[in-house]
Amino acid sequence: MSLRGQRRLAADLLGGGLNRVWIDPEENDRVQSAITRDEIKKLIREGRIRLLPKTGVSRGRVRARSGRRKKAGSRKGSQKPGKEAWVLKIRAIRRHLRWLRDKRQLAPGGYKTLQAMAKGGAFRSGSHVDEYVKAHQMLRKR
Repeated sequence: MSLRGQRRLAADLLGGGLNRVWIDPEENDRVQSAITRDEIKKLIREGRIRLLPKTGVSRGRVRARSGRRKKAGSRKGSQKPGKEAWVLKIRAIRRHLRWLRDKRQLAPGGYKTLQAMAKGGAFRSGSHVDEYVKAHQMLRKR
């Protein structure tokens, strides 16, 4: 008892896909005997054939996820490689330290200490160096 032709006609008339066409299981014999478009239209009007609603993709799993997701699959845009970022940062810090030394604001011993600390990654930026110098009173007295 195949209703393939009737299903195809109904899908065409209802403007949906074959899988969304619902045929009343109790009216299978009547639907099978309907072979013209007019007969199928009549069954649609009676409610014996209808189109099921579209099914979507649930967002429940997405809503359940929480927290800041920063791993590799979530990143967009280009990130500087770690080495390149370090080189740019350390050059700026060393330039700043030389500038402080040349302006005679740092004593030679203090300069050496800060250079070693910078090499060890103690400072984030030139302004961070300035904060450290002020906090530890390493500025030369005039």
